[in-house]
Amino acid sequence: MRRTAAAITLSVGAALLLSACNPGVNGNENDKQETKTFATAKDGSGVLPGWIPEQATDIKEMLRSTGFERIIVMKNVTLPNSCKTIPAGQKPAPVDDADGKFKAADYNSGEATLKADWWPAGTEQKASSLCGKWWVTVDGESTYAYSPETKAVIKAIDGSKK
Repeated sequence: MRRTAAAITLSVGAALLLSACNPGVNGNENDKQETKTFATAKDGSGVLPGWIPEQATDIKEMLRSTGFERIIVMKNVTLPNSCKTIPAGQKPAPVDDADGKFKAADYNSGEATLKADWWPAGTEQKASSLCGKWWVTVDGESTYAYSPETKAVIKAIDGSKK
């Protein structure tokens, strides 16, 4: 009797442990996502992009761990001089990776595929600055940053949904 109870307890525990694995959004193995928060940019050192200034606070980040797309919102940001202004009336566009691994044409130029309650839909399309590969939008006290996904990852995600 004790062996049966122990076996049942172990089986239930194993099932619970396995169910805690992140299989991706809607069970899609190609679309695993993570959310991170940092009180300050210093707290996110080594994780956040290097262009984010030290005085940035209240940082929320969502990223696709099976791809490259990331969205970030933060407060108290003055963009560094290394960020380039996107001319008025011009839409943001992907750029080549700094390490040359991906070309601009490899990236999605449409809307963000990541969704968060703190990310207003279409914000990335209103970007007024480019910080490396990041499309940056300043809206009042909030600064939003978007790093586009590759077309290959989007295709893999879409193909897994079929």
